[in-house]
Amino acid sequence: MHEFDLFYEFDKSGIIHQVGIECKNTNRPIERSEIQVFVDTLNNFRNIVGIFISKNGFQSGAKEYGKKHGLILMDNEDLPTFAQMFADRIKTVALPEESYIGEPFWAIMEINDKNRVTGSYYGTGRPFPHIPIYFSKRHAESMLEVLNKNGIAKYAVRGLTQFALRAFIITTKLMNIRIMICLKDRNTIKATDFFAFEISNDELQKQYYYGKQIDFSL
Repeated sequence: MHEFDLFYEFDKSGIIHQVGIECKNTNRPIERSEIQVFVDTLNNFRNIVGIFISKNGFQSGAKEYGKKHGLILMDNEDLPTFAQMFADRIKTVALPEESYIGEPFWAIMEINDKNRVTGSYYGTGRPFPHIPIYFSKRHAESMLEVLNKNGIAKYAVRGLTQFALRAFIITTKLMNIRIMICLKDRNTIKATDFFAFEISNDELQKQYYYGKQIDFSL
C-alpha cells in the first residue's frame, strides 16, 4: 500500500477532507511516469487534494499531466509560498468553534463581527514574539478581559480539541512561530500575570498530541 510523505485528514461539517503530499529530493526533474503513479494513488481516495513537491522541478510532460489532473506542483523556489499557503488552508478548515473543549489547551483568537474566529491567534511580543496557550479556560478568560478592554481587536477564548491542536501544531511549525504555555497560582494576582514556559513545536506534539505523529521531513 502506498503511503504519502505527508497525509492530512479533517472533518468539516460532516465531510471528510484529505490532503496527500508527495516530496521528492531527486537530482533531476520529475518525469511524467512519477506523476502518473501519484495520480493513480489519489484516485483511491475521495475529496482529496494532491500536492507534489520536487526539489529540482518537473519535466514539461509531468507538468502538463499534473495540472490536467488538478495537482498542485511546487519546486524548491515555491517552498516558502507553500508554507504560507498550507497554513492558510488549514486555518480555513480547522477553526475552533465555541463549543470546543480544550484537549488540553485553550487559546485566545481574533473574532469577526459574527463572533466567528478569523484564524488569527492572539500573540504577544513579550518576552519575545510568541503565541500563548493555557491549560485553564478561566486563565485564558482573565487575559481576554484585558485584551477586549483595550479595544485593539475583538477576541474570544477557544478550546483546542485534538483535531484543532493538530492544525495548530502544523500551522506554527510551518510558520516558525514560538509557543508559550501559561499557568497561574495564588501568587499571580493580576489578570496579566502568569507563570509561563516556552515549549517547542516538536515537544508540544510529543507530549500533548495523541494522534499519529506528524512528519514534516521532505
